[in-house]
Amino acid sequence: MADRWLKTNCLLASAVAFWLAALSPLPQIGKGISYSLALVASVQLVGESRRLIVQDARRAALTAMNQELEQTEVALHTQQQERALYEIYSDAPTYPPEVKEELATSLEHLYKEPSADRSGETSASTSVDKAFYLAVIGLLEIKGETYVIEEILKLGGRRWEEGKRRLQQILEEGQQNEWD
Repeated sequence: MADRWLKTNCLLASAVAFWLAALSPLPQIGKGISYSLALVASVQLVGESRRLIVQDARRAALTAMNQELEQTEVALHTQQQERALYEIYSDAPTYPPEVKEELATSLEHLYKEPSADRSGETSASTSVDKAFYLAVIGLLEIKGETYVIEEILKLGGRRWEEGKRRLQQILEEGQQNEWD
């Protein structure tokens, strides 16, 4: 790299020196030789400059690619570490698919029971309410609030707020009766 810069600077100095020599009081043959040498040095200078430009562009591209690769490696490593930490310290219980299905089925069955409380009035059967509450808690941990409101309480869409209120009532009732 340094030798290319040195060569380029030498060619530039030679071209300028031969050009200035041709402008000095020399005989016609000397002026002709100086112009010719200045022209040859200029042509070589252009060729060497092109190679130097290409080399600089390649080096800049490689540097940018290496920086991008390093940033990608850091991001990938960070993502892997976060995933490992989540798996280790995750609060969400991991139920087998059969248990998840059983919880969902039980909760749907409890909600569809005629004795289930859908209008906010108290239910005659405390054990059914307790089972319903525990099933809701289980599904909240597994599927989340949206699933419970839309799929279990069937109060999604325009009735979302009503579903949120109903879910809050269920949770408050369970906490008041200490069904945890």
